[in-house]
Amino acid sequence: MSSEKPSTGLVRSLSLTDATMVGVAAMIGGAIFVLVGPGMAEAGPALMIAFLLNGIITVFTALTYAELGSALPATGGGYMWVREGLPRPNSYVSGWMAWFAHSIAGSLYAVAFGSFFGHLLITAGILSNYDFLPVDKIFAAIAILIFTLVNIRGASDTGKVGNAITFTQLAIIAILIGAALFAVAFTNPNWQDNFADFFPHGTVGLVIAMGLTFIAFEGYEIIAQGGDEIKNPRKNIPRAILISLGIVVTIYIVFSFSFIAGLNSNDLGQPAWEFIGSYGELGIIEAAKSFLPFGALIVLGGGIVSTLSALNATTFAASRVSFAMGKQYNLPTLFSRIHTK
Repeated sequence: MSSEKPSTGLVRSLSLTDATMVGVAAMIGGAIFVLVGPGMAEAGPALMIAFLLNGIITVFTALTYAELGSALPATGGGYMWVREGLPRPNSYVSGWMAWFAHSIAGSLYAVAFGSFFGHLLITAGILSNYDFLPVDKIFAAIAILIFTLVNIRGASDTGKVGNAITFTQLAIIAILIGAALFAVAFTNPNWQDNFADFFPHGTVGLVIAMGLTFIAFEGYEIIAQGGDEIKNPRKNIPRAILISLGIVVTIYIVFSFSFIAGLNSNDLGQPAWEFIGSYGELGIIEAAKSFLPFGALIVLGGGIVSTLSALNATTFAASRVSFAMGKQYNLPTLFSRIHTK
């Protein structure tokens, strides 16, 4: 099964690692740098519980995708499952919604990349401002063009580029976590005090934080979109979905813990979680300045890499849904053509 060529004409070139990294890339995106601050403002240290509960809730849907992805491994994922199990109009609507959603998500990641990159250039002093020219939008368009070309070259190149970017993303996150934990071990001996008021806003704050951050766990379904290009799909699709979800939940919890524990509340004059939450989307940038000499630049670099990683994953997913729809004449057959190579 793993070595034969699917009836669609696509080639199984994505390994378990490739498929897992697609899911991790889509779920982390830039969310880890922009959602932790607002989430902490609502839940305080209990944000870790919010991430855990969201992960548990997500598992139920993820198991459905894992089961269907194993039973019906096909390019298009959910679109093909709806087509098999429900009357025809349902698959048409489902396919268009999935294609549109992935396209919109990709455009948002591209715009976020442009904003991160533009802000990085300003912070580094390379640009003073770009009011006279929409540099951030230009960067966004360039990113879309590059990853469109990468995906056109095929799933193998998409997987290689995606893995390189995603491992870089994970390395940056690991550096930030390591710096925060270093502060816990050597410069903040009373770190436990940061968790004294664990539920500052009670259950209401916890629920609001769960709502704010739940979007961070969307993306594992992209793995199922490439069913015809994953090696040994009946085993690797479920494995990749569950492994990627486990990795992401763990990263979010450890990331939140380390950033709260690493800050010295006495120096800040306020609880660590309140300091991070007060800056909203910029909270992680402000906190990183306390751990690393160039903490803000490292976070911006992480945001750039993360948004590019997610853009690559959503471009892959959108193209596979449109391919499946083209095969079934729900889109022009142009979308279902495969290059001879």
